[in-house]
Amino acid sequence: MTPAPPPTPPSGRAARTGRGALATCAVWAGVLALLTGCEAGASADGPRDRGAASGKAASGASASGAATAPVPRGKGSRLPDDVNGDGYPDLQLPVPPRKRGLPSRIAFVHGSDDGLHPTTRTVLRRADLGLPADDVAVAGATEVATADLDGDGYADVTTTGGERLSAAEAKRTRATVRTAPYIAWGSAGGPPHARSAARVQLTGPTDSVDPQRPAVGDFNGDGHHDLAVVRADRRSFLVLYGPFSRAGRAARTVPYRNPFHGGHAEIGDLVADRISGDRPTDLVVHGISAATQSGSTLLTAGPRGLRHTGRTLREGNSITFGDFDGDGRRDVAVGASGTRADEGGDATEKPDIGRTVSVYYGTATGRYARSSPSLPVPGMSGTMMAADTDGDGADELAVPLGSGGARLLAPRPGRTAVTRRTLTRTVPARVDGEAVRPDERAARLYGAADYDHDGKDEIVLAWGPGIAFSLYGEGPERWWITNGVSDKITFSSRPFAAAR
Repeated sequence: MTPAPPPTPPSGRAARTGRGALATCAVWAGVLALLTGCEAGASADGPRDRGAASGKAASGASASGAATAPVPRGKGSRLPDDVNGDGYPDLQLPVPPRKRGLPSRIAFVHGSDDGLHPTTRTVLRRADLGLPADDVAVAGATEVATADLDGDGYADVTTTGGERLSAAEAKRTRATVRTAPYIAWGSAGGPPHARSAARVQLTGPTDSVDPQRPAVGDFNGDGHHDLAVVRADRRSFLVLYGPFSRAGRAARTVPYRNPFHGGHAEIGDLVADRISGDRPTDLVVHGISAATQSGSTLLTAGPRGLRHTGRTLREGNSITFGDFDGDGRRDVAVGASGTRADEGGDATEKPDIGRTVSVYYGTATGRYARSSPSLPVPGMSGTMMAADTDGDGADELAVPLGSGGARLLAPRPGRTAVTRRTLTRTVPARVDGEAVRPDERAARLYGAADYDHDGKDEIVLAWGPGIAFSLYGEGPERWWITNGVSDKITFSSRPFAAAR
């Protein structure tokens, strides 16, 4: 039976995920995307947790997130990050473990006309994603990706599974594990409790991909969600065009060679524009470098899909798409994220690299024009994001700061960017009875989206204990959802790990 077309989301600006390029070193590798597989229905952390709340969250309200109720069942939507199909984007976050160790669960806090509220959530373990019983957890599998891959109006959850190779295969391939994406199909009940996920069919049964999260887009503008995955050799990638069959086969699979000059650089990650429903989504292929800012190539999209050649962008490890001049066309911002090759300091680095951002503005011809001069952003460190917090149609550029928080800039072609505001949040000197070092109290930029569809994006800031969070953002536990001026709600995700 062919499913009915999904309804149009509620009025308001289309949501964006707000997740830009991950740092090349995959700082979220420690999360391991729900590391430990366990028998479906039970785990050391307790059973699967689903919950909801009613009533508006007052501005600046705080919630423990302990009480839960059934998640609202949506009728379907076109948003890739709407896992319960109610037309509102959801916030994906890792769940702190009940005991010391790596997180073994992931949560979706569901959006609504009241915005995000922590009691409206779904918590999944790796076992809930239907991976094979002999699945091998792979280092570097950072987060799940969500997209409606079969076109039924409900976002599906894609993660990476590992298959242990035979001795003969291991000798031939010089690897011990083959990794491939798996799809747990969504439904009106929200994120799946899948008995059996579909292994994505690549170019052949022996093909293997890098375990990082796939990039999600609509790379040919046909309304179907697509995936882009880096292959295990990091010298090529695949674009899998939807819709996907329930057997995991894409409508079309296109291999892409390394787009970097001479093919010498490896591919670090893929950064896709957000899915808007009114145009194909472009893609940035970002290189990898152990000690310096890396270069990128911008591949534009059209009705036939992504081009195989593209424009070389400036070096920089932080990349995000947005509409920074409000003309309705997509722009790309590229900047230095704080990873530095020259320990001598700013004075000895290239002036184009040292903590600056360049914006490539979309034009009527479909090309991108680089604005000059580059924007100075002292203290920048981390992944930039785009957000329209005032609903004027022009995105602000949220620049993460090494000291914590973020600075919201308003870039315009040919002009110095205006600083709209600086967002900072800190935790007390003691959290949960434990002392917190003064230099580890600051929250970091985590995400941005219009979770309540009022036409204005919210900014998500997060904090976690220890130096791993203060340096790399690993293990967030406390959350601030802010409109850029005041907090809509703050909460801790530690109760999410409690057994139900």
